[in-house]
Amino acid sequence: MDRQDKGSKNTNSLAEEETKLLESLGLLNLVQESENNEVSNSSWNQQTLFPSSSSSTSNKILLGIGGTLFLLPHLFVILSLPPVLQRRGAPYLPTFANKLNVMFDLIKRHVNNNNKTFIKQSSSLKFVDLGSGDGRVVFRAAREGIFQKSVGYEINPALHMWVKFRQLITPKYWSSTEFYLEDLWKIKLHNYDVVAVYGLYPIMDRLGKKMQDELKPGSMVVSNVFQIPGWRASTSIGGGSVGKGVYLYQVPGCYRHGHDVNRTQDVSSKDKHKK
Repeated sequence: MDRQDKGSKNTNSLAEEETKLLESLGLLNLVQESENNEVSNSSWNQQTLFPSSSSSTSNKILLGIGGTLFLLPHLFVILSLPPVLQRRGAPYLPTFANKLNVMFDLIKRHVNNNNKTFIKQSSSLKFVDLGSGDGRVVFRAAREGIFQKSVGYEINPALHMWVKFRQLITPKYWSSTEFYLEDLWKIKLHNYDVVAVYGLYPIMDRLGKKMQDELKPGSMVVSNVFQIPGWRASTSIGGGSVGKGVYLYQVPGCYRHGHDVNRTQDVSSKDKHKK
């Protein structure tokens, strides 16, 4: 015990002498500041290199959400390119609010003005969007309240998953809308009263022939931007001057005489061949 006490006393005395020496030379403050800086730098490095688990997790979540929101539109466009290259569809081109307003104003006006010739009462009308994209046209049709059912067909799986998610989180659309992952060329249009299309020019002629073969009399077709070759817009809404690149056609009055003649000749020749 005596030796330990003597050793500790000697250590304390040496520390005191060192302190007095540094103080006499004016270096004591510099040493203390250096030690304080080392402590603060050590704590800063620990916080920087080893952040808390909660902040690290939240940063990862925010980064994941931001990355998804950034990549999702690009994924929509990329996956819509194969049908375009194969001339089976159009790229993802969203319909903006001003065009939606024009489209549905024309539809409602035409339904009201032609309720005697229209094939059904408005409470049982069926609406279809060929290439429904992110679903905004179908959802808008459902909100208008003039269709019993609003349906969308889309070939892009990413867009289809997105629109099904939107439908899932919005209960008011559960009974009024339906969405299908399907090629528009495999769809039968006999049961639909109003058809919306936003196609590119290369497919419009073929699409027009498909609709002419399948749509029942009284059906309406609303085309955004591109006209349907061989068709004329309904004269009841101003013909080809319909608002800002939105064209409304009513079957069968929209078919031009030349197309009707050609189709009649084709049918008659087939009949003669059968005989």
